[in-house]
Amino acid sequence: MTEARSYRTELAARIRATMDDIAWVIRGLAPGAAHYTPAEGEWSIHEHLAHLRDTEQEVYLPLLRWATVPEMLDPLDYSRKEWHERRYDPAEQLTRIVDDLARIRDEELLIFRDLPDHIWTRWRTDTRWGPLTTQWVAEAIYRHALDHLQGVMALRQDINLAAMQPPAVIGGRTA
Repeated sequence: MTEARSYRTELAARIRATMDDIAWVIRGLAPGAAHYTPAEGEWSIHEHLAHLRDTEQEVYLPLLRWATVPEMLDPLDYSRKEWHERRYDPAEQLTRIVDDLARIRDEELLIFRDLPDHIWTRWRTDTRWGPLTTQWVAEAIYRHALDHLQGVMALRQDINLAAMQPPAVIGGRTA
């Protein structure tokens, strides 16, 4: 096995594991907890995961297809602000978001599975995204998932801590 193939296999396993992490971190969330935000203007678990799904669908999967298949179209630019203002649906079920993300992730992993080394490391310069390789796209997928998992985990900590907070006692009575 080549070094590139070994790295690709390990990276694909880590990308696959992000789905296990997402399933774990949202398991057992109380109703409404997915929409908790610690402050105005900060994102909820629901927003993090909806954005992650949208970015995978609108940017990373098309970019991956483009990087591996020469005749694919260069993906469009992506605006997180536009996504939030026009496409984000706070009423969408969290399970649907995660199911969609898992389906997209499976498609990405299928692309990685049988990819030859020369495609993995081939430079593409004919894009508005700048020079990149398929390896760079895979690393961006992983890094982006980790960034949002970190945000989701911080929110989960807040939610768990609040649930364990002892009730206040005022004048000998529990408030």
